[in-house]
Amino acid sequence: MGKVFINGLGFVNAQFIDEINEDFSELTAYITNAKLPILKEIISPAMSRRMASGVKMGIYAAKKALDEADINNPEAIITGTALGCLVDSEKFLTNIIQNNEEFLTPTAFIQSTHNTVGSQIALHHNCNAYNFTYTNGFNSFENALLDGYLQIEANEIENALVGGIDEIGDRTYQLQQLIGEISSDKNDEKKYSEGAHFFTLSKDKTENSYAELIDVFIQNEYQSTDLFSEILKFIELNNFNLSDIYAIIDGEDNLVDQLKSNDLINTIPVFYYKDFIGEYGTSSSFAMTLGCLLLKNKTLPKQFNLNDLESIEYRNVLLVNGHKGKDLSLVLLQSV
Repeated sequence: MGKVFINGLGFVNAQFIDEINEDFSELTAYITNAKLPILKEIISPAMSRRMASGVKMGIYAAKKALDEADINNPEAIITGTALGCLVDSEKFLTNIIQNNEEFLTPTAFIQSTHNTVGSQIALHHNCNAYNFTYTNGFNSFENALLDGYLQIEANEIENALVGGIDEIGDRTYQLQQLIGEISSDKNDEKKYSEGAHFFTLSKDKTENSYAELIDVFIQNEYQSTDLFSEILKFIELNNFNLSDIYAIIDGEDNLVDQLKSNDLINTIPVFYYKDFIGEYGTSSSFAMTLGCLLLKNKTLPKQFNLNDLESIEYRNVLLVNGHKGKDLSLVLLQSV
C-alpha cells in the first residue's frame, strides 16, 4: 500500500487567511462570519457578486492548496460539508414564502445544493475528474479525507484535493435553537462561525510536504466515557504507543476532563482551537491545518496551547474531534 502526503493547504475562517500568527484572541461574538479574502485575481467581480460566501471561500482555499502543491488539475475533488450552502438555501426558501410559491427563479436553488462548492472548484480548474461531496454531520470532512486517503493509498489516483466547507446562516441559527442544537441565547457559551480548509494529498513526498497522513478513524456514535480506549485502540492499530504521540489537537469539548485521570496522556501537549475559529460542521478541518503547521514548523502560537506543555520535537500528532458524544474522529499525522 502506498503512502499519503499532505503537500499543500489553504484556509479561510473567522480569524485567519493564508497564515496563522500570534496576533489573535478568542472570538467574542456568538456568531462570527469568516474573513473574506481578496478574490479579484481569481474570480471576476461579476461572478463574485453572484456567489455565496461559502463558494468564494472554497474556491480561494482550494486554489491556495493546489498552488502550494504545484497542481492545477487534481485527479479528485472531494469536499465535506455538514449543512451545505446555507445562504442560498435560506434565500430560496424565503422566496418561496414571499412569492406564494409562484414566479420563482431557479438560481438560488441550483446554488444551494451541498455539492455546489466542489462543482464550482471543478469549473474553475476545468477539472472533469472524480468529484464527490460528503454530508455526514460533524464527520463530513473526515469522510472526505478518508475517501482521498484510501484512493491514493490503493494507488488508484496520484493526488486529490480534499476540503471542508460550511457557512453560517441567520435563519438556520434560529432553527438550531428551536430544535435544541443551540440550547440558549448564549449558545451554551459556544461561538458559531464558518470557514473553508483545503488540502492537497499526494502519493509523492516533496521538499514542501507538511506531513504524512497515517490513518483516519470515524465513529458516528460512541460512549464519551470510552474515549480513551478508542484513542488507545486507534494508536495501537497503527503500531504506535501513547508515548509516541507528541501532541494532541483537540476539538472534543470534554477531552481533557475525560482523560485527566490518565497520567501518561497528561504529559502530552494539548492544543485547542474552537474558541478562536468557532464551531461549525467542518471546523475539524482547521485541526488538520494546525497539525500540518505544527509538524512542519515545530511550533504553534501559544494561544492554542491548552495545558502549557511542550515537546522537544513534534513527530506524531493526533487529531481528536467529536460533537456531543457522537461523530468521533481520529486522525494521525506524522512528520516527514
